[in-house]
Amino acid sequence: MDPPENSQNADLDSTQFERETKDLEGDQAPRVEAEIETVATTSENGLDSSQSAQRTSEFSAAINSPAEVPSVGAPGGQVGEAFGPDSSRQDMLNSKVIDVILFLLLKYRRKQQTCKAEIMYTVIRGYEEHFPVIFAKASDCLRLTFGLEIVERNPHVHSYSFVHALGLTYDGMQHGFPGVPKIGLLIIVLCIIFIEDNCASEQALWRILNNVGLYAGRDHFVYGDPGVLITEHFVQEGYLECRQVADSDPPAKEYLWGPRAHAETTKMKLLKFFASIVKQDPRSYPTRYAEALKDEIERA
Repeated sequence: MDPPENSQNADLDSTQFERETKDLEGDQAPRVEAEIETVATTSENGLDSSQSAQRTSEFSAAINSPAEVPSVGAPGGQVGEAFGPDSSRQDMLNSKVIDVILFLLLKYRRKQQTCKAEIMYTVIRGYEEHFPVIFAKASDCLRLTFGLEIVERNPHVHSYSFVHALGLTYDGMQHGFPGVPKIGLLIIVLCIIFIEDNCASEQALWRILNNVGLYAGRDHFVYGDPGVLITEHFVQEGYLECRQVADSDPPAKEYLWGPRAHAETTKMKLLKFFASIVKQDPRSYPTRYAEALKDEIERA
């Protein structure tokens, strides 16, 4: 494939890309998919518990099993069908997905757009025919783990830019693992508070986070120490309100949405975000949908 022409963003060759992404992946690139599974599982916990286990299982399988990931616009519709039963080819697919994620994170850090031609030339040369599959899975991973949405700006040349999910303006790049957005964790915490009747006790919050491998005081590949992010940075940034539980002995804390969360996003946006992840209609969660709809009406 020839290098992309007439693109101001086509400024990386494969060697430069590999060099510049070393600080993103370190020695832990193979853990990217494990982190995606963590966020995917967390997103489902508590949203109508009777269906949680089934949908969590289905969604985790879709994220982590190449044979289950839909191919956007590709004949056959399945990665397994596109690549066949050869496990080494599926391993290559996963490798290319990780490469695309790292490439897109680098573009986000540079505040640059990219395009289909640049991604194919720089990252997935030799597998161009599988671009729809690879790009779709990478986009889902970026959304789930880092809270970044990819927006197509020009459908004629397939150029892309990035926006923060749910309209949030904070990305936490300077906190935790350096240089990657922490919006995914913020969305998880806002969701937990929402499903805990808009006020999550510290115990309930960490019970859910612990169940998916996130612990205060233990470094996470993307988020660093989640405890520091939640109790310090998210509170300082105004996304969370932390208060003492009245008359608690021993003293206990609880978390609510902060003023910045209320100003930048809504319960309906949050519910639609997670419903889209699990391929469900938001009305599949009638109690939460009714609450989110009431919130929308009150805001109007």
